[in-house]
Amino acid sequence: MSFHNVRFPTRISYGAVGGPKFSTTVQTLNSGYEQRNINWADARREYQFDVSPARQASWDELLAFFHARRGRAYGFRLKDFADYKLVQGMIGTGDGNKQVFQVVKQYGDLHSYSRKLTRLVSGTISVFLDKAAQFGGWSVDVNTGLITFTTPPADGVEIKMSTEFDVPVRFDTDLMEAAFAGPDIHNWQQVKLVEVKE
Repeated sequence: MSFHNVRFPTRISYGAVGGPKFSTTVQTLNSGYEQRNINWADARREYQFDVSPARQASWDELLAFFHARRGRAYGFRLKDFADYKLVQGMIGTGDGNKQVFQVVKQYGDLHSYSRKLTRLVSGTISVFLDKAAQFGGWSVDVNTGLITFTTPPADGVEIKMSTEFDVPVRFDTDLMEAAFAGPDIHNWQQVKLVEVKE
C-alpha cells in the first residue's frame, strides 16, 4: 500500500499555508459572457510551509520522516489546523435497512458541498441518532470513514457525528533541498504537500 498511517509532526506543520483547490476552465466568449467547466468533482488540498529555522531535534524528526516516506512515494496524515473538526455533522438519514454510512462534512448554504472524510482521529468520535448520543451499537473504520451500525437506524432518523480528522497527503518533491545556516540551524523552504485522493 502506498500510504503510511502516521501523522506529519504537528509542531512543524502548524504554520502551513494552504487549503482546498478546485479546477475550473473559464472561457470568455466574444459576447463577453463566460462558459465555465468544472474539471474536478472534488477539491484537492495543497499546503506549503517553511522549515526556517529548525533546531537539531526538529530537523532530525523531519529528516527521518522524509526518508521513511521515500519522498513522494508514500502518503501520510496531516492535521489541517484550519479545518480538522466535524461537530454534530449530518452524515445520513436512516431508512430501516442501511447499516453502513460514509462520514462526510457539508459546506455551504443552499448549494452545499459534501466532502468525504477519511483518516478519522481515534478517541474523538461521537455518534448521535436524532440528537441522542450513542454509546454502543456502532463501529467505525478510522481509515475509510465508514461507520457501521449493528442495527439499521430507523426510517427518518437523523444520523450525526462529531470527530476530528486528518488529510491524506504526500510530499510533492523527491528532493530535500535544505540549507544549513549553522551547526544547529537548518532551513528547508517552500515544502509542498498535496492531498492524496482515496
